[in-house]
This record gives sequence, structure tokens and C-alpha cells, in this order.
Amino acid sequence: MNFASAGAVSVTLFKVEVPDFKRVGESATLMCNYSLSDGEGLYSVKWYKDNEEFYRYVPRSRPATISYQVDGVEVQRHFSNNYNVHLQSLNLRSSGLYRCEVSAEAPSFSSVNGEGRMEVVYLPKHDPLMTGGEMVYALGDQVSINCTSSKSYPPSEMRWYINNHPVSGDNVIQYEPVVHKHGLVTTRSGLRFEAMEHHFVNGRMTVKCTSNVSLRKPDNPFQQNVPSLDSKWVVMDFLGGASGVSACPALVSASLLLLLHLLCSRRVH
Repeated sequence: MNFASAGAVSVTLFKVEVPDFKRVGESATLMCNYSLSDGEGLYSVKWYKDNEEFYRYVPRSRPATISYQVDGVEVQRHFSNNYNVHLQSLNLRSSGLYRCEVSAEAPSFSSVNGEGRMEVVYLPKHDPLMTGGEMVYALGDQVSINCTSSKSYPPSEMRWYINNHPVSGDNVIQYEPVVHKHGLVTTRSGLRFEAMEHHFVNGRMTVKCTSNVSLRKPDNPFQQNVPSLDSKWVVMDFLGGASGVSACPALVSASLLLLLHLLCSRRVH
């Protein structure tokens, strides 16, 4: 939180509490903890979102509390006072920088303010969907798989794994995200590579796609250790490799390759 003061120091701001994040539809309580010097009276407490005033407490006024219409802000006045402001029915437009300003009465007219940022998120309701790919691959085949996240905000970050090893670089294709009504976003990613022997363990290749939602800013490379708010994944197994094709290289039908793999597995057992 950032604090600032103006005038003689007759009012002290100890702490401003603004939740780092909330989910769409939830409520939030913003707290402004301050004290006044002996003999000083409180003139007002004001709250702003992105520099727009949405709540004011003036003890000498009747009523003492008043709220103003600001996009994304819905104040529950009967739960709010000179220390706390309660917001309900949060939506994506509720994200922003919230500032509390406390002012003393005459003769000092001193004031202090502090601020904090709150992000409102919409987490995916479903696991990502993996599409494409063949049931069986021979060595040298081109593998082409896509993965699509469920709607979210912030957008999901997609990651690929082959046999639990992360995949990056030219093998991963990031498609343009799809922006839906109310700002929700669907993220799509593709995986392209040539099937090689090291991709198969005992004739099986496991591909995993994960979708992660966090408050990390993609354009800020200096952010580190940003916790994940939600992580979902989908896993698919594919057959092939040397053990799946060497016994009968003339077979090219995927269904016959699968049958051959199952027969070989039974012989091993």
C-alpha cells in the first residue's frame, strides 16, 4: 500500500487493506485504519476507484454516508462506515486502484491517503479441451494437437508436457485469444512435433495440456513467484514407437497398429 499526507500531521493512517483479488459475484470489504491527534475532529473519509469518488463519510452530515455511481462499484451503505466500505456483486469492471483519503477538521485541515489494487477474476469452470491427434503414431509421423481453455479472466496461460517434460519453443503455437462478451477470454494453443523414439515409453506417449490463471502480467518479465489462482489440465495417451511398429512395418492402418500393440502387450504379460 502507498501512503501520502498533506498539511500538519494531525491524522495518521496506519493501514489500508484492499483485497488483492476477488472472484466475480463475490463481495469485498475495504478498510482504512487511521487515528486523529488529541483535540482533532474528523472532517471526512473518502474512497476513490481510479480517481473517481464513490463513497464519502462526513460525520456532521445527515446522512453521514453517501455513495456515488461509479462503474463496477456497488456500495452496501448499511455495512459501511468511517473505517470500512463494503462492496457487493463484484464484476470484471470492479478491478482497479482503490484509494482512501482521511481529512481532519479545521484548523489543521490535514489529510492522509493510501491505496491498493484489487483484481476481480473469473476462473475457468471446465478443464481444457484437447483435440486432434491420432490413436497410434509411427516414428517420423507428424503430431498435431490443439488445446482450448475454458473461458476466464485473466486469460489462461497454456502449457504443454510430453511424458511430464515441459515443451516450449517452435513446437508450441499460440493462437490469437478469443474475447467473449463481458471480457471473458478463451485461449488456444497448438503442439507440433515429429514422433521420435524417445517420445515413447514402453510404446506409450503421454501428452498433457494445462491451463493456468494468475495475476502475472505477460508484459512484465520481472514478476516472479506469482501464485496460480486456478490450474486445470487434460491428459491423453498415444501408442506407437519402436515397440508398436517394428513387428510388422507393412501395417499402415491405425486400427491394425493398435491391435498389434495390444497383442504384443498380452504376450509380454
